[in-house]
Amino acid sequence: MASMKADARAILFVGLTAVVLGLPMLLLGPLVDGHDTIEHINFTRHFTEQFWSGDLYPRWLVDMNHGLGSPTYFVFPPLPAYLCALLEPVGRALRFNSFNVATFLALLASGICAFLLLRKTVGPTEAAVGAALYMAMPYHLVIDFYRRCAIPESWALAWMPLILYFLPGVVAARRRAVVGFAVSYALMVFSHLISVAMFSPIPLFLVVIVSPAGARIRSMVRVAAAELLGFGISAAYLLPAFANAKYISTARLALFWAGSTGANEVVGFGRGMFSLNGGDEWKAFHHLIAWADVSTMALAAVSALALGRDMPGTSRRLSVFWSAICCFSMFMMSRLSSAVWRYTPGLTRAIQWPWRFSAILCIGVLSLLAVLFSRRPWHSLVRDNRVRVALSIIAVFWLFGYGYVWWRYKTDTPSQKRWLPVNDHDGWFRGWSPMGMDPQATLLASAGPRIRFREGDGTADIIIWRPRQIEFRTNSLTGGWVMVNQFYYPTWTASIRGGATPIEVRTALPEGLLEVQVPPGIQNIRVEIPLSRTEHLGRWISLLCAFLCMLLGFSRARGLRSTEDGWLFNSFRPPDSQPKGERSFCTPLSG
Repeated sequence: MASMKADARAILFVGLTAVVLGLPMLLLGPLVDGHDTIEHINFTRHFTEQFWSGDLYPRWLVDMNHGLGSPTYFVFPPLPAYLCALLEPVGRALRFNSFNVATFLALLASGICAFLLLRKTVGPTEAAVGAALYMAMPYHLVIDFYRRCAIPESWALAWMPLILYFLPGVVAARRRAVVGFAVSYALMVFSHLISVAMFSPIPLFLVVIVSPAGARIRSMVRVAAAELLGFGISAAYLLPAFANAKYISTARLALFWAGSTGANEVVGFGRGMFSLNGGDEWKAFHHLIAWADVSTMALAAVSALALGRDMPGTSRRLSVFWSAICCFSMFMMSRLSSAVWRYTPGLTRAIQWPWRFSAILCIGVLSLLAVLFSRRPWHSLVRDNRVRVALSIIAVFWLFGYGYVWWRYKTDTPSQKRWLPVNDHDGWFRGWSPMGMDPQATLLASAGPRIRFREGDGTADIIIWRPRQIEFRTNSLTGGWVMVNQFYYPTWTASIRGGATPIEVRTALPEGLLEVQVPPGIQNIRVEIPLSRTEHLGRWISLLCAFLCMLLGFSRARGLRSTEDGWLFNSFRPPDSQPKGERSFCTPLSG
């Protein structure tokens, strides 16, 4: 009972810390000049409207971009939008902004998941302190959550600790842990694929470090199978996203935003950190990342030094492993990695910007804290004067970062980004918009009739206008090309209603809109983006994997008990292999 009360107090502390750190978001909403603010607001607004109108998975946003549509959600992860949509009726009833609260939940969830991870091996006080530090890490809080308003990546930072929380149970073949791992992994896929690509190797490498030599392959197979199950759960999103990736170019998108080749987007951690920005907003942003990462890496260094060398074998290996993860992340963001980015364009297309490895740095530092707190309670650390000085310096930088957030709100003005006149702040517009399109011609066309003949005489009347499904009736002596006020996308098809023969579809240039070849006479034309094979297949795979998870979840638990999973961070041998009477580091401290 005392332990439960201590846990409750610790979780309350984590929640209050999240409220304090998230207060600007709750009171004022996201920064207007946040990098992704307006596009996320627009995405979620259109997504929510279509969801509550009966489109349970809105992939084509029919009213986006001046009512000309957007295919962004064919590849964009849907979890943040779903959460906002589900909160919308509650927000209207209780009079709160559902977008602000949904965004805040990403920060709160990261703290709770970090607490769960640390609580496996340490007491509630240490776990709460570590969770608070994780939420306050400058890249997590100042840059991702506020400056960039990178909501998908903020959610990924919540799921990473949860995946590590279930990892020991996966290695111990506990079925419910496998379910928890797979669901957490699927949630990260639904949130941010780039983070999935960066993070996925880490659990596999980690079990190699902690598993006995004879069990490493078996452990890796179990973890890989659990990751595969997570991919299966998310197949309803993942398979169509991969199928549509060829139509939505991230390379075009990255080149538009910053002329990025990866090598020219690395962060300077040297004297450049102290240089003036010269009014260049992008350089100022890079300097902010540099200071955020250096201060976070300083915490990693303090943790590694505080651990020292006098540790059991596995704790030492874990300290080295997570220190290496932190150093690797810093390397991939620094100018030392310029050649890597220059000669691997596929890496740039997958990750987009090297400084995304800051998220991996955050989870690496959190894991170092887990190892440290499992060896030494936090209050014993601050008795060391050297540690006190180092932590004070780090605290100053992090508090400055929180103050910087409030200052940004005082100076907050709409971004001066140059948008195309038909781009309704659709952040992916440059990646999929038709080549050869003239934005002014597109804007002019959007103000005209939704359906009209481009050549010849005839009339066109709308019968149905829905996302991915449009029907209209034409009456023409000669037939001809009819332009529809929706952007062209390669998966549009057209046919005469009741007939099986498709009719030709092409891009209307310079407008970039959809154009259909209509026969003469009175015709009922159906234009649609039909459910693809990958969408059907993805749904069935997701249902099958969800059913498999239910079977595993309701089956009798096997393997190690949940209280014996702490060996991930502080003990090499599972408890059943330890000599009788030996002190086990696998049981979490009781507080």
